[in-house]
Amino acid sequence: MTPPPKPVPFEPPPHAPETEAVYRELRERAPVLPITLPDGLTTWVITRYADGKRALKDPRFIKDPRALRDPQHGFGGVRHPEDLMIVGGRHMLNSDAEEHARLRGVATTVLSARAMARREPEITTIAHRLLDRAVQDRRAPHVGPAAEPAVDLMQAYAQPLPETALGRVLGMSDAATAEAAAHMRRVISRDHPLSPPWQRAYADLTDVLRDALATPQNSDDGDTVIAALQAAVAEGRLTRREVLSTVSIMFAGGISSTAIAIGHGAATLMQTTSVLRGLLDDEERATVVVEELLRHHAPFPFSPWRFAREPVEIAGTVVPEGAVVFIMLAATNRDPDLYDAPDTVIPERPDAPPHLAFGHGPHFCIGAHLARIEIRVALRVLFQRFPGIVPAVPYSDVIWKGVLFDRTPVALPVLLAGHPGPPPE
Repeated sequence: MTPPPKPVPFEPPPHAPETEAVYRELRERAPVLPITLPDGLTTWVITRYADGKRALKDPRFIKDPRALRDPQHGFGGVRHPEDLMIVGGRHMLNSDAEEHARLRGVATTVLSARAMARREPEITTIAHRLLDRAVQDRRAPHVGPAAEPAVDLMQAYAQPLPETALGRVLGMSDAATAEAAAHMRRVISRDHPLSPPWQRAYADLTDVLRDALATPQNSDDGDTVIAALQAAVAEGRLTRREVLSTVSIMFAGGISSTAIAIGHGAATLMQTTSVLRGLLDDEERATVVVEELLRHHAPFPFSPWRFAREPVEIAGTVVPEGAVVFIMLAATNRDPDLYDAPDTVIPERPDAPPHLAFGHGPHFCIGAHLARIEIRVALRVLFQRFPGIVPAVPYSDVIWKGVLFDRTPVALPVLLAGHPGPPPE
């Protein structure tokens, strides 16, 4: 047994290449080690694929901090930035075993692969409308030649597409979705949960979601998450408070992660050959490209919060009881023991294992089917409409913000490079 390692200070640099180097250094340092976050919280991170995959299913790493035996374990009653996914009411991301199955099971059918496939035409329409608006709203250039004003791809496209699509899947109006998204981005930021701006944003978010639950929007087939949740309340399977928490946490997990994946995917493909971008036109090949992009850059670099219910030994090092634990997905998905040339986007990896960007085991991301379609549609439509799109600044110069989950580009300026073709009939 090795002695407990000293915590490593962790604060990701503002640019992606330097941050990726930090993830790589931590993986090379040890398969599991403690790090200290910018606010002073010490957590343990698992950095290698095999250990991370096992940990994602290990019942000793629990999601519910109430099950810890010592009140000083876990957060010890203290709030921390980005903690909404573990403290915001009762929902599937802070529950285990039977309770988790109950809370998750209500929405599973509504978010199935078949149900989400029926949403693809609607998501495609959303993508085209956003690009139409981006062309119309191009402002005076701040970078690039005057003849081709830059567009912030994150603000104009990557963020509003998954927001709008998720809102409709949930059963919210587009107006309520936009308002909730604005508040949620504050809530999942690095603002401290006890700060007045965070408290105001959370209160406003709660009001918007409560109104949305009171006035749900029906889809063409009536199949929405809110409808399913309300039916479960009527049947006594959920409480109204659990419904609010569930909608809130699905919103938190669904808008930011997919936006990051679309933004990173677009920026990455802009730097590759047109042959690779052309794969997006074929659904099967596009699926392979999306999976490789998710492996290459996990939208959330860390898995959501977990806690060690008891001491757990990993590769000769003991994670102590009560520790806060993350699987560092940004490191596990580039583990050179599993992936050749892990820092390179290579769609065809026939012998490689599936990535862990959506997790593994009982807590596998319930929105994965929706996210995959959103990413595939967003990238396909973007490069079909603007095959000559190029970055307005080098991707290595793009500034990123966030630490744990909402690790996202501040802006992603691009040049659309010509006029778009008309949307397909």
